[in-house]
Amino acid sequence: MPLKILGCLLLVAAAYSAGALLAKRLYARRDFLNRFKAFLEAMKTRLRFSGGDIFIVVQSCMDQTRLPMPFCGGSEPFEACWNKAVGGIPRFWSLGKADIELIYECGSQLGKTDLEGQLSHLGLIEARLDLLIAQAEENIGKKSKLYKTMGFFAGASAAILLL
Repeated sequence: MPLKILGCLLLVAAAYSAGALLAKRLYARRDFLNRFKAFLEAMKTRLRFSGGDIFIVVQSCMDQTRLPMPFCGGSEPFEACWNKAVGGIPRFWSLGKADIELIYECGSQLGKTDLEGQLSHLGLIEARLDLLIAQAEENIGKKSKLYKTMGFFAGASAAILLL
């Protein structure tokens, strides 16, 4: 009998942990989007004041903001490097389709237009990113506790059925 109770407690703990993991994914998405916003702000500043090679500017801004995108450097055209970097974002960050599309779109115009064109493009991306960040915050508020609670109650229900 004590072994059965221990098994039930472990089942409840495992189900709660699964719910907590889903909640953590919501926070990871928000954190990535905030890092990307910091990257955009750094890009706008660097482009305004240094105006150097786009590869060097992007790499230094990624390093400065610790953006987890594996940027390849100058061996290929910029857009190809950017697309590889976006494709290399770890799944841990739990980005949605709209998030990925916005990040792809960000790199589509960098290095192709004059300074004002690039700055206005980054400003547009930043405005759209603000909406995604607000959506991520809203999801955290609505779903985070729900995932944990549902995990706990699913595990408790399964444990009760096993007893």
